Amino acid sequence: MAVAGIKLQLDSKEIAGLRDSLRNLFAPKEVAPILGEALEKAIWPAFLRLREVTPVGPTGNLKRAVNHKVRVYGKDGGAVGLIGYNRSGKGEAQEITPGGVQLGPDRAFHQWWLEFGTKQREVPSGRNPTGGPKERQYQRRSPTAPYQRARRRNGRLIIETVQGSGVLHEVRERVPTYIASSLSGTGPFKIMRKSDGGVSTDNPHAFFKKSNRPIVIPRMQPGGTEGQPPVETAWRQSQRQVAFILQQELRISLERALSSLNYSGTGTVSGTP
Repeated sequence: MAVAGIKLQLDSKEIAGLRDSLRNLFAPKEVAPILGEALEKAIWPAFLRLREVTPVGPTGNLKRAVNHKVRVYGKDGGAVGLIGYNRSGKGEAQEITPGGVQLGPDRAFHQWWLEFGTKQREVPSGRNPTGGPKERQYQRRSPTAPYQRARRRNGRLIIETVQGSGVLHEVRERVPTYIASSLSGTGPFKIMRKSDGGVSTDNPHAFFKKSNRPIVIPRMQPGGTEGQPPVETAWRQSQRQVAFILQQELRISLERALSSLNYSGTGTVSGTP
């Protein structure tokens, strides 16, 4: 299972010295699993901390995708420990909205946005090839069912019930139309009129906004509203503990290796018979 995260490094002369001592005693293919076993124990606190600091949204997909992994490289005698989130979109998922939102252990497509933030974006408008406002022509029938409408009169907000007559009429729009919608991501949804005159969707995971002015999506800082990138924060808060465990495990491995070796009469090191 692949894990996507950021590169985490430990800058410790003690750990580097223990690793080099093991490499002096064993071949690379023997050192790699020793380092891997030590890393498996050492990164566990960072993994637990990442689960604690990862925010939980409406689907819980991000927290569900928290994972850790250790890779060993027998060719060069190295090992790497990773904490982060499962690579998105590879495994099975359960669909909770038609053609849209899914639940699963690898549906954290937004992990990079939260960790590194986003730039400010502007939703483009629909335009003619010649560059002018795109004209829209369609028929619209006024509603026949009673609905509430909010209006201001003399500075006061008045909620009134309106009974439509179902008249069919032509609509021609020549103003730029800007639409921000989750239709392609969450699937079909219905737009409902609210008592204050606004609209909402019948799908809590969907959104829709229409305007004749550019719709600007503001930038998101790394770490979202809290300003705490989960992976970076988890690593910063657990790094000392990880270093302590790793150093301890490597020292134990080195002592175990030395105890299994003896010196021959020629002054060389050989394995115990």
